[in-house]
Amino acid sequence: MEKPLSAFVRDLREASKDRAVLVEGKRDRESLIKLGIKNVFTLGGKRFADLPDMLEDFSEVILLFDLDKHGERINRKVRDILSTQGYILIEDFRERMRGLNLLFVEELYEKVRDADGYSGTGQAHKVKLKSP
Repeated sequence: MEKPLSAFVRDLREASKDRAVLVEGKRDRESLIKLGIKNVFTLGGKRFADLPDMLEDFSEVILLFDLDKHGERINRKVRDILSTQGYILIEDFRERMRGLNLLFVEELYEKVRDADGYSGTGQAHKVKLKSP
């Protein structure tokens, strides 16, 4: 049986192939890219009003903000802006993070490496997850 953390990464990797993944900052983005997640965009240094332009090539956006108070505030603001622009917003991954007791997106890579025996290959798109 696949571990919940491995399944989370696998599902996010698959979902990111044709959807944008929106995170707070560059450390979040780097962590996800190391796990092979595609189409990762950051809010860092951008105005909320600029989001539709940044995401114009996508109709679906995965909101993957931290689960602390700051991340919750950002999630609400971004959800309000993008939903009025007609985007399909996916928040399931945030809920799954909550279930995994994962508070910060930037910790994801380290958690996977520690829990699932990541074997460093020097390539961001290759992640080895051990089967139980």
